[in-house]
Amino acid sequence: MGSLLSRLLASRPMAGAGPTMVVKDLVLIGGGHSHVIVLKSFAMKPMPGVRLTLVTRDVHTPYSGMLPGFVAGHYTYDDCHIDLRPLAELTNARLLHCCASGLDLVNRSVTLADGRPPIRYDVLSIDIGITPLQSVEGARELTFPVKPIDSFTKRWDALRSRILSLAPGSSVRVVAVGGGAGGVELLLAMQHRLQQDCLKSHVDASFVLVTRGELLPTHNARVRSILRRILRERGVQVIDAAVVAVRRRRGEGGRVQGSPEGVVSSRSSNWESGVEGGPPLEGSGFTQEWLVQEAHGVVVHGGVLVLEGGEEVEFDECVWCTQGGAASWLSQTGLALDNAGFIRVGDTLESISHKGVFAVGDIHSSDIYPRPKAGVFAVRQGMPLAENLRRALMEHPLKPFKPQSTFLSLISTGDKYAVFSRGSLAFEDGLMWTLKDRIDRAFMRQFSQLPAMPSPPAPTIPVAHTAGPEALLALKSLPMRCGGCGSKVGSSLLARVLSRLAALPSRPPGRPEILLGLDSPDDGAVMEIPPDRMGGNQKPVIVQTVDFFRSFLADPYTFGRIAALHALSDCFAMGADPVSALAIVTLPFGTEEKVEEELFQLMAGAIRELDAATCQLVGGHTVEGPELSLGFAVTGLAEKDRLLRKAGMCVGDSIILTKPIGTGVIFAANMRSKAKGRWVDGAIGSMLVSNQKAAAIALQHEATAATDVTGFGLIGHLVEMTNASRVTVSIDPSTVPILDGALECTQGGIFSSLQDSNLRLRRAISNYEEASTHPLTSLLFDPQTAGGLLLSVPHARATQCLLALHSGGYPAAAVIGRVVSLTEEACGGPSVTIECNQ
Repeated sequence: MGSLLSRLLASRPMAGAGPTMVVKDLVLIGGGHSHVIVLKSFAMKPMPGVRLTLVTRDVHTPYSGMLPGFVAGHYTYDDCHIDLRPLAELTNARLLHCCASGLDLVNRSVTLADGRPPIRYDVLSIDIGITPLQSVEGARELTFPVKPIDSFTKRWDALRSRILSLAPGSSVRVVAVGGGAGGVELLLAMQHRLQQDCLKSHVDASFVLVTRGELLPTHNARVRSILRRILRERGVQVIDAAVVAVRRRRGEGGRVQGSPEGVVSSRSSNWESGVEGGPPLEGSGFTQEWLVQEAHGVVVHGGVLVLEGGEEVEFDECVWCTQGGAASWLSQTGLALDNAGFIRVGDTLESISHKGVFAVGDIHSSDIYPRPKAGVFAVRQGMPLAENLRRALMEHPLKPFKPQSTFLSLISTGDKYAVFSRGSLAFEDGLMWTLKDRIDRAFMRQFSQLPAMPSPPAPTIPVAHTAGPEALLALKSLPMRCGGCGSKVGSSLLARVLSRLAALPSRPPGRPEILLGLDSPDDGAVMEIPPDRMGGNQKPVIVQTVDFFRSFLADPYTFGRIAALHALSDCFAMGADPVSALAIVTLPFGTEEKVEEELFQLMAGAIRELDAATCQLVGGHTVEGPELSLGFAVTGLAEKDRLLRKAGMCVGDSIILTKPIGTGVIFAANMRSKAKGRWVDGAIGSMLVSNQKAAAIALQHEATAATDVTGFGLIGHLVEMTNASRVTVSIDPSTVPILDGALECTQGGIFSSLQDSNLRLRRAISNYEEASTHPLTSLLFDPQTAGGLLLSVPHARATQCLLALHSGGYPAAAVIGRVVSLTEEACGGPSVTIECNQ
């Protein structure tokens, strides 16, 4: 399969190889099993004129069949998660990392959360899985659900952390509610992992399974008997009863046996279910914490399951494994739904009420072929769905699909042992787990071992062979040039052109109102408003700046936000208040409807950030071109005496970087399908953090100089500051904040196409030969898009400045160096030393 896909990719037209036109939009909501198969199908056989968009809450979609193995410790996170970003890149699909919250079936659009505008579709497919159905009183507050699986892994890590934090000699009771195959598998996997943890920390753990009615009701009697025996042998108490309520446990002290005095656990109950189900997550774990409730001197720990008949089951941790429900927003769409709120489809997987809308996986409900909610059916629906999506786009008749009536189940028991179940057959053996492991890994290899994106062939220019090695190198890299600030012209080349322009004869003298221009380059030009024009003694100045680059994201809304933040950043870096902006847009050719929608999404994202900065969009210009590009000319106002400049660094100052670096290499890797989705998400998240507040903090702490780190990399922009200030500096690379995944990219030999140009500034490093051996040095030259601020702050104010940055939304901000000495040279000599003794 991999070699076939490589050949197909190599033979298809490359993006940017010529004019393309979007005629129809195929939108996939959700990154479920069926949709990843659709993405793979469209990678192998794209449809010219069709733009594919994936709307997904998470970029790493879990494979449910391997979740118990992950919980038991047999698989890593990456083993059992499909990274959707490389798959989307391979498919040339737009990936929108957000939640759907509604549909407009009349205007054929999808409503999105997080303030994004709706997106249009011609054909739509929904594969969003199920959401927690914790209708029992108190269950939402005191237990956590397995579904949706994509957020369960974070909650599982948090649960383990809580148990591992118990004092030696403590005891803990873990309860699972739900006696289906999923609940049994999960509890046995949890027991296997937690018993190992508890053995190391000397904590006693007990396990209880609560099931209403027969255990594993969809399996044969022999399978049920085997698993009841295994549960009994493993010491798991099985209680056959329905849970009617979940309540807090109150008692004397309310403390876990053996836990530290006064330390108890209770779940925070202030979250509500998200748009696609499940509680919001903060950071890396679920928002549950150890706490003491002091109201009336009563403390609360864990909870109690109240069963039919009044029996109570106490627990310290409770996992809810019962059947999930449908997302609540579907009830407002107008789609035909069954009594449980799932989307009713016919035998073609198309909605019975609306043509061009499909539903698959757990969220669909078939009147003709009712089946249990199981991942195996979602996997089998993938290829029939892909076929019918193509037919719907072409307005051809759809093909019916009949799912199998029985299926193979391999139910793992935590310790690399499994039970075979199919129809009336049942077997148990370690070999069954080996079989399951092979089947699961084979499925995942289809999506984890993707071929590298083939580079477009370099254009044939025979005369380049006579122009020297630099021309040949430029020709070779031409097809894979980076976007964002990686597409900028190199600083050395730019400096040479500006020097030649300044030397042109018969140029008029500069205007007196221009305080900073091409003769003293900074982040923006500065023009003083003469006092007689303003009246009084005010000394305001105008700051003007411009930025423009081509897109490096398939999501126009997010690209619009980043482009606006990047353009605003120059104003912020100078301590200016942005007032107005003019947009410059290049849009790929297409039908009027599609071009209008692309421009709307792009500018909606940009206006979100311009409005947040109280910067008014006052006009702009659009042209057609081969690639989506966006830029802004921004005008701001500042107080003349409070301008932040590149010049002004003082000996003894601390050098602070407010945001991590690494966007250039991560997006260079993303172009080659070599970046993990979470790396790209981390880079996007960093770029979407405005520098406005950081600039205000810098002014409050008497920063002496500032700039923003963009296309010339950290070293390039630092050298601009040292040259303007006539100082030398020392940098410790081990203190420079780095984006997750950036170091892995450089170690894999992946760099931005602007890296070589930026490396020409290595002449400014006094000890480059020694520094080049440091693993982080190459990242110091990495071009950044919407990077952080580089500040020079008096040493006495640096600690407080850093604390203010951390609390102000810049948690990665760090002191990375210091200003060492003055120098006589304005530029040209080495001004940076990289400390390599760490």
